[in-house]
Amino acid sequence: MKQLFIGCSLVCLFCAVVACQQKESVSVGEVLFDGSSLDAWDFPENGWYVDESGALTCRMQETTDKKGKKKMRGMGNIMSKQSFDSFELSLSYKLSDGANSGIFYWADPKDPVGKGFEIQLMDNEGFQRDYGPRDARKLNGTFYDGAPALANPANPVGQWDQLVLRCEGSKVKVTINGVTTADVDVAEWTEVGKNPDGSPNKFIDALATRPRSGSLGLQNHGQQVWFKDIVIREL
Repeated sequence: MKQLFIGCSLVCLFCAVVACQQKESVSVGEVLFDGSSLDAWDFPENGWYVDESGALTCRMQETTDKKGKKKMRGMGNIMSKQSFDSFELSLSYKLSDGANSGIFYWADPKDPVGKGFEIQLMDNEGFQRDYGPRDARKLNGTFYDGAPALANPANPVGQWDQLVLRCEGSKVKVTINGVTTADVDVAEWTEVGKNPDGSPNKFIDALATRPRSGSLGLQNHGQQVWFKDIVIREL
């Protein structure tokens, strides 16, 4: 009887250890960028690279407009090869002075703006200094063009910020440095060109009709931005 009890106890302990290991592996998630490999991503040649500090960053190229004015232009976005539906994404990002960037999700790599969703990343002060005031729905941490940010807990430009994007079903929640900046249900965006609060947006379709599965992406909008520690956990 004693041997049977010991045997059962060992089995229970083994099961508990296995369950704990499985739970830990789920919580850790999949590393999409570890400071060296870009194998999980598609991007234009030379458009993105890993700098000497191990951060993922973008390149720009000089172009000339019709008036002969020279300006810097982004060399394209970087998009995940894999698609995701319900997930929790965590990463750190750093913006240069006046930078405008974003995180695409549930996106078509060929048209992430028109066929996807975006969380805006922006140096609010620097960008508006250089380009003029912007609508509150297009500032840092927003559900882009859909709702103003609930807060702007970003660190001063040039410092790292930690962002978590959680997408589950139709719910989207964003935290920056542990503070919620967006918490929406995309199922409420049922009208073309209009947000649930009645304000306009630029989209030619109702956001509620867009697929809730697709690639992740990081935007190169023509200003320097850095990313690191990119991990995703499927829900």
